[in-house]
Amino acid sequence: MSNFKDQVVVITGASSGIGAALAQELARKGANVVLLARRAEQLETIASQIDPNGQRVLAISCDVTKDGDLDKAATFTRSKFGKIDIVVANAGWSLKGNLETLKVNDYRRLWETNVFGVLSTIYATLDDLKKTQGRLVIISSIKSYVALSGDSPYSMSKFAMRALCESLSQELAPHGVSVTHICPGYVATEIRQLDNQGIWHSDLQDPIPPRLLISADETAKQIVKAISRRQRACSLFPVP
Repeated sequence: MSNFKDQVVVITGASSGIGAALAQELARKGANVVLLARRAEQLETIASQIDPNGQRVLAISCDVTKDGDLDKAATFTRSKFGKIDIVVANAGWSLKGNLETLKVNDYRRLWETNVFGVLSTIYATLDDLKKTQGRLVIISSIKSYVALSGDSPYSMSKFAMRALCESLSQELAPHGVSVTHICPGYVATEIRQLDNQGIWHSDLQDPIPPRLLISADETAKQIVKAISRRQRACSLFPVP
């Protein structure tokens, strides 16, 4: 994928799972990668794995729900690399429960990251993408098409992402900016080890059978292919 050589890629939620795997895969393809997430220590570990000298990687502690964090991250990126070619809005989490067991504020908390965090990411980098005729990639879910019982907060947020992608694909096309909506099935990441407060529990067992899981590394490889082709949408499932 030679079209990634020296491209500057910004990835939110890059401290683990799909984001971390995607950063490593894009770096292998020759890209300069900017890692954004709240967990600074994990970011630094991943950054050192990608490039111990730090020439082709930048790790920035960043919370997509905090005003100003993404603007500062974009400024740091421009200062180091001079441009932004690809933005991957990946930060997100899940919240479970039937409607009657949840409160409106539970929905709001989830949407602050899964919806408004994505919007904030776009606003902070859109001018850069227009300048480079770049690529916007939104990591969503197959649940942007299918909603399950007890999963309304997460599914609602992902349905919103599908609508956003469909709209922005048309809005940004005249500027040469492509929009890719990524819809994985069940990926083997820590997202199902997060409780409804967004706190990670290492002892929680993944309820999804292994045969239905796709690895984060394989997911990243398929996403890179979709980005390289500027696909409008890409659904990902394990191969039997």
